[in-house]
Amino acid sequence: MAVSAINITIEQGADFSATYNIKNPDESSATLSGYNVIGTLKKHPGATTGVSFVISLTISTAILEVSLSRTVTAALSPGRYYYDLFLVAPGGTRTKVIEGNALVNGSATLPT
Repeated sequence: MAVSAINITIEQGADFSATYNIKNPDESSATLSGYNVIGTLKKHPGATTGVSFVISLTISTAILEVSLSRTVTAALSPGRYYYDLFLVAPGGTRTKVIEGNALVNGSATLPT
């Protein structure tokens, strides 16, 4: 699987979600039985702290959805971030499938 570079925009203080279809190099849907997905949003790749996405994987369609609640996005400072998503095979092998920049837009009205 090739790594897809996909940039996203996150609105500070709003619920965020994005959906991705994981495909094989021939564009067919990947077979992900037994796989897990992990993903993190960080200020830059070498940052020691970050925010983990809530991730849902639909194995039958190779669709994964990542999300962050509005309370999580409210705590993010506006600016550029980096994120990536890894598939974790049943044996523990990790494969990066998606990476990109995330722009967090500031908000004048944040949830309480």
